[in-house]
Amino acid sequence: MTNKRILLVHEDQLLGNMYRERLEHSGFAVEATRSGEAALRAIAERPPDLVVLDAVTPDPAPARLIATLRAGESTRTLPVVVLPTARGQLAEAAQTAGATRVLKRTANPMADLMDAVETTFGLQPAILSKSLPFRPDQSWITMGLDSAPETITILRRSLQALSRDANDTACLRELFQRIHALTEQMAMLGQKPLFTFASAVEALAFDLLRMPTQINASTIRTLGQSLDLLATLVQEPQRSRVQDPAYGQVLVVDDEDGVARLIQAAMRLVNLEATTAATPTAGLTALAARPFDMVFFDIGLPEMSGFDLCTRARALPLHQKTPIVFITGMDTLGNRVQSNLSGGNDFVGKPFNVVELGLKALLWVYKGQLGLV
Repeated sequence: MTNKRILLVHEDQLLGNMYRERLEHSGFAVEATRSGEAALRAIAERPPDLVVLDAVTPDPAPARLIATLRAGESTRTLPVVVLPTARGQLAEAAQTAGATRVLKRTANPMADLMDAVETTFGLQPAILSKSLPFRPDQSWITMGLDSAPETITILRRSLQALSRDANDTACLRELFQRIHALTEQMAMLGQKPLFTFASAVEALAFDLLRMPTQINASTIRTLGQSLDLLATLVQEPQRSRVQDPAYGQVLVVDDEDGVARLIQAAMRLVNLEATTAATPTAGLTALAARPFDMVFFDIGLPEMSGFDLCTRARALPLHQKTPIVFITGMDTLGNRVQSNLSGGNDFVGKPFNVVELGLKALLWVYKGQLGLV
């Protein structure tokens, strides 16, 4: 048992309880709050020995909370450990504000936190029993998965409000915070396919939060599709049928080299590998040679249109059910209808959001795994 006190600041109750349980099991006294404002009050009343802070804690944001602590006479040197986030800008802001340590997202966030606590306090490994790796109890897994549908319902409400008013920053922030919590839950609970997909949704939500001008019919629609798929993925038997699509294979047929390279970059964001073809002939050759997990076709291609290419691709035995998404600068009702008639599954207009495109690809890779094409 140690005499060290830790203030844990985490908005999500499930994750907060999991962190708190592990810290208390290691002998620490833990006080928990769910907002930055409550944390500042708790620190003013009785300063802890360490603050453990989620990267998206609201009111105030973590960077402002840390800056406030660093400006105070009694809290200037108070150690602050920031929990993992895949959003580099948030991590950098916390580091710049004066965080003692910002954890990186890894396969074992609990072990990383315990290592950070040990390092901060200069404790010996035996005290924290590092030989006992964190394994989520089945009750935690059940609780997390059972609560996911309610979280997704709240996310849908926020998205509906955002679709009515793109300037509703409160709804956008709630959308990001909720999906961030769901992503971290799935990481902690060892649900890798769910974590992978939720992380891609989180990335788009964060991108829109930083650049609200990117909020449009396309990004709203992609988020809506993603929430629908998340609702499917958290249920059995679908959850057991999906696999982590790391390095899934994507074919891009586009005669504009710059666009093709941009799509390749978008695929790398979600750990998919993209093969490019500049002409329909090259695309058909690639499709006949091996299976792909999903395909992007530009509509305005040389030799034949993307619609005609899609029809011919559907005649190939390997790609009768492969997800096909069209990309075009002419986002019209006629093109949308034609994309369906030719056998396409979805439609993205140019100019596209790179983060959205990665999420769109991942969405259709998962749908392909589930036979939802």
